[in-house]
Amino acid sequence: MKSEFVAWCQRQDVTVNDAVRQMVARVLGMDVRQLPHVASAGGGERISIKVQFSRGEYEAVSQTAEYMGFTLSRFLVAMVRAQITGDPQPGVHEVAALEASNYQLAAIGRNLNQIARALNAQPMVPAVRHRLVLIDALRGEIDAHLKAVHDMQRANLARWRR
Repeated sequence: MKSEFVAWCQRQDVTVNDAVRQMVARVLGMDVRQLPHVASAGGGERISIKVQFSRGEYEAVSQTAEYMGFTLSRFLVAMVRAQITGDPQPGVHEVAALEASNYQLAAIGRNLNQIARALNAQPMVPAVRHRLVLIDALRGEIDAHLKAVHDMQRANLARWRR
């Protein structure tokens, strides 16, 4: 029976120890696929660990990390943090896209301000008043997006500076 179990583990690409841990967890009613949620992965002392990959795995992970704009170490940390916190871990490309998006939205916001000023010059016209309300609502949504992206970027930078 042991040889069949070892063969099954090899086919599943899992170690015998990990398979036993998963079986025990299932018997105890624990979902081994669901990691506990952690509110924050930052802060505190850093602990170094050793991870071993096959040559093919190492090359694939290294290429993926490089493509996403991470060092290998930061990529692995970002993957783990994304799993345990549920927060995004943007790479260089994502941060650049967010910066470009914020730049464009800020320009749109400035244009809306200019339109609102022009419309405010004629506040008694009923159609103008309705347009001002719409412009104010749109400007509020843009400001909320700009703040959310800014806060996310600041948190991302702070996380990597620790």
